[in-house]
Amino acid sequence: MAAKTALIAGGTGGLGEGIVRVLLEGGWNVWVPTREAEAGDRLASRLAAVAEDRLHVFKADLSVPAELEALRHHVISVHKALDLVVVSVGSSYYGYSLHKIDLVAWNKLLSENLATHFHLQQSFLSQLHAQNSGTYITLTGPEADFAHPETGLMSIMAAAQKMMARVEALECSGTNVKVYSVTSKTPIATRARGEQIASDWLTPGELAKYVKSLYDGTVPGLQDPMHVIESRDQLRKLLKLK
Repeated sequence: MAAKTALIAGGTGGLGEGIVRVLLEGGWNVWVPTREAEAGDRLASRLAAVAEDRLHVFKADLSVPAELEALRHHVISVHKALDLVVVSVGSSYYGYSLHKIDLVAWNKLLSENLATHFHLQQSFLSQLHAQNSGTYITLTGPEADFAHPETGLMSIMAAAQKMMARVEALECSGTNVKVYSVTSKTPIATRARGEQIASDWLTPGELAKYVKSLYDGTVPGLQDPMHVIESRDQLRKLLKLK
């Protein structure tokens, strides 16, 4: 069987790297866009043992539609179709009451958290529609479902990302394209967390296996585009991990 092909937006981040690793280990071709060549080099170095020639780092700014289109055309010219798109991108903004956030910060967060998702959908969800196949998955954190003081802007952005996925899932009705949103209410034990990591946090690899299982159709609730991971124990039971 021909190897599957995935695009991981945010693949150089701690969570994204875990998804890239799990897919590479499963024999997938994986494309990772990045604005910074150094980030791509670090990813390639860390995954050299499993990458073989199947990891493709492509210099592209996710906020520039023309660069995303260039990436899409390049991927399709090589592999003819995309099987999976995973989006794990956005920036953080904490420590300010919502009514005190200035317009510059508001517009910056809109661009980095919503406009970027919009551009990715324009290029890559449109590609899945054109080929009438594939799965598109957006990852969000717990802010998507909770409101807390001085984190309000992140909650707004994450909730909007989930609603975008919900709408896109409805618009995929009657096609062979699947759209999901996955929200983890448990922190992810990425490398950047350092000594903060607790034993009940998810690992990037565990969440990556859930993402792959969504694509494979081997987890419950596939008819619902909204998936929420409540705890590490719940995820491990769903995936039948020991």
